[in-house]
Order: sequence, then C-alpha cells, then structure tokens
Amino acid sequence: MSLRSGYIHTAVATMRTNRWRSLLTMFGITVGVASVIVIIGISQGVKNEITNQVYAYSKNVITVTSKAANLSNFGVPQIPTVSTLTNQDVSSISKIKGVKASVPMIVESGLVTGEKTFRGGVVIATSPDLPSVINQSLAYGSFFSSADTSSDPAVLGYNASSGLFKENVPLGFSFTWRGQTFIVDGVLNSFRATPFSNNTLYNNAIFIPVASAKQLIPGGGSLFQILVRVDNSKDLSQVAARISAALLRNHGGQSNFSVLLPSQVAQNNTGILNLLTELTIGIALISLFVGGVGIMNVMLVSVAERIHEIGIRKAIGASNRQVMSQFLVESTTVSITGGLIGIGLALIADLVLKLSTNLSPSINWEIIVIGAAVSMLIGIVFGSIPAIRAAGKEPIEALRNE
Repeated sequence: MSLRSGYIHTAVATMRTNRWRSLLTMFGITVGVASVIVIIGISQGVKNEITNQVYAYSKNVITVTSKAANLSNFGVPQIPTVSTLTNQDVSSISKIKGVKASVPMIVESGLVTGEKTFRGGVVIATSPDLPSVINQSLAYGSFFSSADTSSDPAVLGYNASSGLFKENVPLGFSFTWRGQTFIVDGVLNSFRATPFSNNTLYNNAIFIPVASAKQLIPGGGSLFQILVRVDNSKDLSQVAARISAALLRNHGGQSNFSVLLPSQVAQNNTGILNLLTELTIGIALISLFVGGVGIMNVMLVSVAERIHEIGIRKAIGASNRQVMSQFLVESTTVSITGGLIGIGLALIADLVLKLSTNLSPSINWEIIVIGAAVSMLIGIVFGSIPAIRAAGKEPIEALRNE
C-alpha cells in the first residue's frame, strides 16, 4: 500500500469510527454545495426559457432606444420622460439597406374607459407593421392598417381586453382615451414574455395608430423605441452599424441613442434575475464557509484527541510533513465526501423540480466540477491550521498525553 493510499485509508477509517461527528461536520458543505448547484441550475434554466421566449419576438429585430432610456442598474431599459428619438429617425431607418420595416413605439399613460375603467395598462402608438415585426399573432380580429376605414381603430393586449370589457371578444366595441373614442379592431394573443422592455407589459397595452396619438398628445408623444426588422439575421451587425451612422447624422453627431441587437435585449431581460441569483449564491457560500469552520473545529478536536498517536508516529520516524499530510487528507476527505453528497442531492432536486413543477433547471458538468473543486479547496484551506498544529507537536511532549 502506498503512502498516499494509506493516508486515504486512515481518513476513511477515522470517519467510520466517528460516523455521526463526520456527518454533522460535512453537513454545512453538503448544504452549501447542493444550494449553489441547484440555484445556478434554476437560474440558468429560467434564463434559457426567458431568452428563448424573447428571441421568439426579437429574432431579426434591432431595438433602438433613446439614451434617456439607457439601462438601469438592474439591466432594464427605462421609459424616458423626454426622448431623443424623432419621427425623422424612423423615416431614415426605414430607408437603410437591409431593413424590412421600421416601427415607432410611443408610450403614453392615461385613464382608459370602456365598459369598465382600466387602470393597469399603457397606450402604445405604433404602425400597422408591428405584428409582423415582432412575430405576434392575433386571437381575434385584425390589426389596424393604413387603409383602415375606422377613424380611430385600436387593438388590445390580451389582459387589456378583459380589463376594459365584460365580453370575451369585444370586436367593434368602443372605449375612450383622452376624450377620444376608439373602436376595437382586434385582440392580440397573450405574450409569453415581455420583449424589448421589462417595464412595458404588452399584455396590458392598448395599441393605437401613430396618427391618432399625434392628434391627442402634445408634440406627438415620447418616442420610446424604434423596432427595426432586418431581412437577414446574418446582416444584423452590419445593419445596426448603418442605423447608428444614420442616427448620428440626424442628431448632429450626438450619440444620444442606443442600438441593441437581439442578444443584448435578451441579456437585459435577465438582468434582475442575475442579481437575485448572485445574492442567493452569496447566502449559500456563507453556508460553505460555516461548513469549512466546522471542519476546522472538528479537526482541531481530532488533533487534541490523537496527540498520543501523533507522538508514536513521530517517535518511529514520521516527519512533520507526513503528519501534516495525514490530517490534510482527512479534512479534505470529509469535505469532498460532503461535496459529493451535495452534488447527488442537487441532481435529485433537479429531477424533482423538472417532474413536479414548470421549472427546467439546467445543470451541466462544469457546475458539478466546480462544486467538487470548491469542496476540495475548503478541505485544504480549513484543514491547514489543524494539520500544521499536529505537525508541530514535539514527540516527547505528545507521548506524555494519554
């Protein structure tokens, strides 16, 4: 038996001898590793789902926002009080090579009254191309068009429909906004995600033509976003560069706008989730630290209990390095065992969540390797002090202890 395998054999024998103490010692490591892996897995699964949902709407779509609508600390585009975007920008973008459609998004608030008063939504003035640009279908009716015979047509988000009317299909019904009567032409299907902006819920929105907004809103309203659909996804970066150049010309060289690719929009939608994940992981890391302190305390007790054994080993020729290695291997074995149990519990929790909830955690081998590596590191770091103390014992002094 090699010296190294002898260390491991002794470590395992010690754990068996002090079974309950070893289990309690590794409990903190087990909980910490399992928590970190499960949290990261859930977070990654949710982010994958959000990204997939956002891409369903933003594929081939470049989002242009006012610089006043720049990202907050949470990674969320904020609706500006004063926009730097103009109707000229919309027109200029529509003429750029590779652009299929350019859609303005003017967001306004205000009391909306139908059969019921709807207080939870916003009014969005846009163009007839919106459904084709964001790849969204209608549940009932049709979206307004440039040839619409209705003087003031409107299309409702799925929740806005039930918020305004008692009917399930309120086609042809009317509502009032800012003293103007609008006729419902259609109701959009429910949005599975909140594309392009986390603080504008399209399911609660009421969509009206830009021409109607210009008549009712002083100055035509605040142009929150311009959604630009590109013919070919391979040209997204090139078209984005052309858009930036055109807007710089329109704005006199002032870079008071942002041009976001679909990947950036998806990243913005997961900004808050990333912060929450980091916070929760931080709490789990505290559990790992507590587990490490527990290992250190137990190993210090073990050194005190085994002083006579240390003295005998040194008396028959064991070096300080060999004694230190023995106790380091023992602390690392306890820590790795706790980590492996934690990894197993995390995989079981992952399976249970997939079978019993709508969550789809994503645990990959990199996370598992990191969990095992962290367990080993904790064992080495927190086992160092007891190991050094054991190695520093003088043989004669150690043999005096019974």
